[in-house]
Amino acid sequence: IGGDAVDVRSVLPEGRSPHDYSPSPRDIRGVASAKLFLTTRMVFEKALTRPFEHGSVRIVDVSAGVPRIPFDGAGCTDPSHHHGHENEAGHNHAGDHPEHHHHDDDGCSDDGLDPHIWLSLANDRIIAENICRALSEADPAHAAGFRKNTDALKMQLTELEKEIRDKLAAHRGGAFYVYHPAFGYFSAMTGLKQVAVEKGGREVTPAHFADVIRRARAEKIIQPQFNPASAKALADAVGGRVVELDPLASDLPANFRRMANALVNGFAEEKER
Repeated sequence: IGGDAVDVRSVLPEGRSPHDYSPSPRDIRGVASAKLFLTTRMVFEKALTRPFEHGSVRIVDVSAGVPRIPFDGAGCTDPSHHHGHENEAGHNHAGDHPEHHHHDDDGCSDDGLDPHIWLSLANDRIIAENICRALSEADPAHAAGFRKNTDALKMQLTELEKEIRDKLAAHRGGAFYVYHPAFGYFSAMTGLKQVAVEKGGREVTPAHFADVIRRARAEKIIQPQFNPASAKALADAVGGRVVELDPLASDLPANFRRMANALVNGFAEEKER
């Protein structure tokens, strides 16, 4: 979106998990020297930006208007079920279902809502608009370029969403297994269901692990940031295979295709058994 007019830097190093990240003095200085800090309200971001809330750095919540789902590993297929959260138009949406109060204690979420919002291409289009607005307000001279880049990006994301949905259409309703429940929004977008080994950052009990094994029917997937030993144990128990997916991969289109292809291959292997 910013093109050559913007110098974009990520505070979180490549390959690092936000769950065990602690900002260094250099990270703090980097934020202090920035004009904008773009956040999706993850816990570690809140801790990082708190000292600058009344300073010269403008902190922008680029997740504004994104409908959030509970962070319970259920892979809800309809974000509108959960009232009190904003819909795509940015309005507060009320439903007939009771409020969810799940709390994750692994540093990912402090409000019980799934923070991995970028794993939905509809959400990414909202995020793109928020970024475009923030950059245009900070640098009006380049606003036209920001708008042009944003429109092109949103078109690319729309086409990619259709591609991913079509690729996985035959497997709607199918389940895939993860250690950490990071793929709820991806599940909602594709009509799939993630089943998580871990629940809310708590230690996995033998009873829960046994229940997950009983439910396992499809490809087993784990993110590289989380406990590969547990994923292998699950795969061995059900005759499955572990595939590494990274919810934080920087190349968004390539990562969506990588996830979709892994799932398609997994469901195909399951069908052949």
